[in-house]
Amino acid sequence: MKHITYLVLNIALFLSLMTLPGFANGQTQTTAPTQRLVVSFYSICCGIDQRAKENLDAFLKGYEKAKKKKLAKAEAHWGREGEIDYCMKLSEISRREQKKFISKVRLLLKSSKLVHINENAACQNAQ
Repeated sequence: MKHITYLVLNIALFLSLMTLPGFANGQTQTTAPTQRLVVSFYSICCGIDQRAKENLDAFLKGYEKAKKKKLAKAEAHWGREGEIDYCMKLSEISRREQKKFISKVRLLLKSSKLVHINENAACQNAQ
């Protein structure tokens, strides 16, 4: 009788594990590394807000020049209409400076309706 109970419990455990995402197809779930700032330029029909992207590019270039620091950033291109994510860890600058930097980016891009700004998020479209 103990063997049957043990067998039923093992089958129940196995079946419950099979319902977990990624386990049934042999994949393990991994979490993408968190980025301090992710700026996503997206399109609804007719391309990204090119002016907003150019403004961000100019801001980043000017910031790096003024601070004499190169910011490590990844650009992830996705979609068919120029969609792009800027993924930045901002580990080169202090936490206080990160807050200032992010505030400036938010202010710079606040008028664009085709930009998402996320903090402490994964870079979804990175390869």
